[in-house]
Amino acid sequence: MSAPARDDSYAYPRFKMSNYELGYFPGPKAGETVNYDYTLTDLDGKEVSLSDYKGKWLVIESGSLTCPMYVKNVKPFAKLKEKYPDVEWLVVYVREAHPGEKAKQAETIDGKIEYAKRNRDDYNEERKIIVDDVAGKWHHDWGLLPNTVYVINPEGQVTYRADWSFAHNVERALENRDTINPDEHVAILGASPFITIPVTLKGGWIALFDILIIFPKVYYMHFKLDIQTWWAKRKARKEAAAAQ
Repeated sequence: MSAPARDDSYAYPRFKMSNYELGYFPGPKAGETVNYDYTLTDLDGKEVSLSDYKGKWLVIESGSLTCPMYVKNVKPFAKLKEKYPDVEWLVVYVREAHPGEKAKQAETIDGKIEYAKRNRDDYNEERKIIVDDVAGKWHHDWGLLPNTVYVINPEGQVTYRADWSFAHNVERALENRDTINPDEHVAILGASPFITIPVTLKGGWIALFDILIIFPKVYYMHFKLDIQTWWAKRKARKEAAAAQ
């Protein structure tokens, strides 16, 4: 099995399950303070610093034009954005989840911005999109999976984060803002076929072929991680009970 797509192999040309290391989730955990020292680029090519959002409630989600898991969230997050006007909402545009002949991995920041603009227009994304650099500096540091999410309070503390983003979990975190939720793994089956197929086709027929042939392994690897996570939590609860 090849190594996960990091560093020099970050911009993988075609999707393989080995591109991702499920369970590997770097970045600030729930209860920890974030490092705001990141500069990204908006869709006008201007620099945006995460430090501009200090002192505010902030929800950051990662995504891309070819990521079905991200696209499934666009409409639900639009509703949350309207419901919680005191919260700042950011999408960090990362590498393509499912590249192909129509949408190869961007080789320049200008190319990545163009993809991000298509993402905004094709999916009617209402949140502010900021673009990670081509090397994926923010993505490497905050979790290399395609669709992570962070909820950060005005003190810069993570109150909730997840390896897979779902609007209802973010809403629960915003409804319980004084609570630190350390449960960061979300069991998933993927986005519905009505989302997955057209979104993956943004990458091209090659992208769709790659995801279809690997679906059995994708489900197996996710199920394996779900069981491992459940077992670890069960063990931790038993140890905590025995220590009382």
